[in-house]
Amino acid sequence: MSANEEIDETAEPVPCTVCRGTGTLISNLGGSPSNVDCAWCEGTGVFLPDHDAQAARRAAAGDAPEGPAEPAGP
Repeated sequence: MSANEEIDETAEPVPCTVCRGTGTLISNLGGSPSNVDCAWCEGTGVFLPDHDAQAARRAAAGDAPEGPAEPAGP
């Protein structure tokens, strides 16, 4: 495939590798296991390209806006 060819956007969706396509994970946060939605695919079970799995948590905490981290400097 050359760089000039367009990518076929009707291709089969790629399963999320983190949750293995289930859309859920088992979290042991708090000491007991519980099922939670996968942050990497937002519970869909399908890989989301260019998705930031931690963006929702940062936004809820009111942290810095999304984007690349600025290097620490003098």
